Amino acid sequence: MRYIGLIISISLLSVLGCKEKETEVSTANESEILVETEATPEVVSNKDQVYETKELNKSNKAANVQTFGSLHEIMEGNFAAAISLKEVANIPHLYALGAVENLDGEILIYDGKPIISRRSEEMMSIDNSFNASAALLAYAVVPEWDEITIPPMVKSHGQFEIFLQQQAEKAGIDTSKPFPFLLIGGVAKLNWHVVNGKELSTVNTKQSHMKSGLNGVLTHAYVDILGFYDNSNDGTFVHKGSKTHMHFKAQHADVAAHVDTMFLGQDLTLKLPKQ
Repeated sequence: MRYIGLIISISLLSVLGCKEKETEVSTANESEILVETEATPEVVSNKDQVYETKELNKSNKAANVQTFGSLHEIMEGNFAAAISLKEVANIPHLYALGAVENLDGEILIYDGKPIISRRSEEMMSIDNSFNASAALLAYAVVPEWDEITIPPMVKSHGQFEIFLQQQAEKAGIDTSKPFPFLLIGGVAKLNWHVVNGKELSTVNTKQSHMKSGLNGVLTHAYVDILGFYDNSNDGTFVHKGSKTHMHFKAQHADVAAHVDTMFLGQDLTLKLPKQ
């Protein structure tokens, strides 16, 4: 396990060597990170739980997307494990994202390599093992990808979602069903968080998840983003009102987290499952 110190308040963690650009990581205001709420939800251990493998209720010709647990259940206060990551440890070309049981961190599996990020005091810890269970996990197996250059006029988060849908339809992907995608290259700004269930208030919302644990801003950075698109608005693994759920890893720093919002930068490539 590796630990990354994050500078609190208005300070920035600068990471050099990012394709001759400077990568800056800053955490949110200290009061948002360090002050624990008065009401801390009870954390239930699920170490002895027997995990039942379920067939996903959604699939796509482009890539068979499977989910375990749901955001809807999490918002109702169910943080229990839905699947052990060891069950997917030997699947080649696996791409997955989700939340650790009890909301004890974020999960990213990128081409079979796990990256689990948690808050440890004022630091982010990175664990590259499958020794965890997920309250929510969405995954797909994608052996090959098609690449699409993103034009400079696509900048905002909303513009990207529109562009993503258009390009997926052009590629022959059924956008009425969920599908995975990769976004690789430079971002101008990326707001992120790593959830910590112990710091959640009694109000369990998307906003409270963003403010719990660690949260901050990545600027002028090169990243690898895994996302899943779903326009059903049913709250399975994409928050209602959004069409994408994305996690990222920085290319030149040991930082990985959930993407809240972003503004696109330069040299960006969209990758869709090869048809």
